[in-house]
Amino acid sequence: MEPQPGARDSQAGEPSGVLLAAGRMVGFLLLVALALTIIAGVVLIPPYARLAGAQYELECLRAGIADAEGLVAANDRLIAALPHDEVLTMRLAMSQEPLAPSKEVVVRTPSAPPASPPDVIRPDRHPRPPPPAGWIFSANMKLKRTNTRRGLLLLAGAALVLALFLFAPPEKYRRQKR
Repeated sequence: MEPQPGARDSQAGEPSGVLLAAGRMVGFLLLVALALTIIAGVVLIPPYARLAGAQYELECLRAGIADAEGLVAANDRLIAALPHDEVLTMRLAMSQEPLAPSKEVVVRTPSAPPASPPDVIRPDRHPRPPPPAGWIFSANMKLKRTNTRRGLLLLAGAALVLALFLFAPPEKYRRQKR
């Protein structure tokens, strides 16, 4: 087909201006959003993983403190009961040292573990929280490698440059005919 006189060649197959602008805008925003999501992930995932790890350690320490407080309360009860109970005092002395009344014979087995003090109720151990897990920790393990971080940041930079050049207005890079 030959060009007709008075018609411009550039108008032959171009879509409407509003539709083209909307398509460019949506494509640009999608590509930039992908790049910014990658950058945000590389920057924010390691601190969030450290925060969750610190919260886990804090909860474990709180459970350990609660265990120690229970043991202190049990020992306080034992100490309070000792002056009023002669049998308990004797049993405690026998469990601490090899002391026994002269009229009694104590048989000890060498393979048996040492007996705990009498009447001491060991408090139940407080439950520990489960260790942190999830996609943040698996992503953080991958992001610890320098090459992975570098590659993702390079990919995000390339996506930003690609968005600038692919979705720029058509008039920006069109050569002017003189």
